Amino acid sequence: MTKGPISTTEQSDESLGLDDRVKPVSLRDVAARAGVGVAAVSSVLNAARSTTRVSESTRSRVLEIAREMRYQPNAAARALRGGATKTLAVLFGTEKASVAVTNSYVNTVWQGIILGVEEARYNVIILGEPWRSADRSLSALRDGRADGVIAIGVPMESDLVATLSSNRIPVLVIGGDSDLDFVVSVDVDNKAGATLAMTHLLELGHTRIAYLAGPEYQASTWERRETYHGELRRAGIAAPDAYDVPGSNRPEDAIESAGRLLELPEPPTAIFAANDKIALYAMQAARSKRLEVPRDLSIVGFDDRPVREVELSGLTTIRQPLAEIGAVGTKMLIAKLQGVAGSPSRRVFEPQLIVRTSTAAAI
Repeated sequence: MTKGPISTTEQSDESLGLDDRVKPVSLRDVAARAGVGVAAVSSVLNAARSTTRVSESTRSRVLEIAREMRYQPNAAARALRGGATKTLAVLFGTEKASVAVTNSYVNTVWQGIILGVEEARYNVIILGEPWRSADRSLSALRDGRADGVIAIGVPMESDLVATLSSNRIPVLVIGGDSDLDFVVSVDVDNKAGATLAMTHLLELGHTRIAYLAGPEYQASTWERRETYHGELRRAGIAAPDAYDVPGSNRPEDAIESAGRLLELPEPPTAIFAANDKIALYAMQAARSKRLEVPRDLSIVGFDDRPVREVELSGLTTIRQPLAEIGAVGTKMLIAKLQGVAGSPSRRVFEPQLIVRTSTAAAI
């Protein structure tokens, strides 16, 4: 006798040789135990829109049996029905996840993200591969595994944000800005931070101030560079072109760039570095030239990354509240997902000058 068609779930279970001890409990299982239809169970457990009327006694019986059977809703199936998974996906713009999370900036922002999802009772997943392009990366975000995306380190030329917006996928951009639909963003006030750094060095009497840039694909690099030049003009100082050095987070590149600055016929007496990592590499380059910080060279960084090396080095830097940025941004995204009226789409945090021992008055 020919069997009738069986469900995809049943086919999968048979092919894998799974038994009742490892099968996830389904709505059908709960319905069979409770002696009611699947629609009634779905109405009780998944808040499904249904015309099925369920009595209070039936509702109580279904809930009790579901607890006994340890029923868990299937997030993927719920997503296919247009429901929420209460899950956010974290996506990195330039690095694989295994590399990105070792970065002290990302690691601290990540701590804030965890706080944000915990408070809202959401989950978070990390996408291992960075965004490549719409053709190569979008499919991983259209399968319903997450309600929204948290994007960290998005390059200026990337199509990530525009692609997600056009596909109506809500996204939080950390360290950037956008006025597109379905996008919220958080960042530090880069211009205010760079102004603090430059004002500090100028007030110490430095007139030969160089800028060691960060990666050129980051908007913050350009905002801090523009402010550097603006503050020099405001002070009536004409810095040579050689004082504006293209940067990189790669140790060898940053150390080489700083070394070239220090070998100029008239080297700078101070360096404003685009981030703490580059500032520490500048210190290393100075030591290799037998220069003493801050007697021979003052250095200011940006971020105040919570790593012991920054404090031990005595680095003067611009602090941005990285954990708070991650937490607040995550809550903003969740508020948008939940349709909270009046929830903001943009938040800019104020930086703070942290003076340590890497800066001193010009000689």
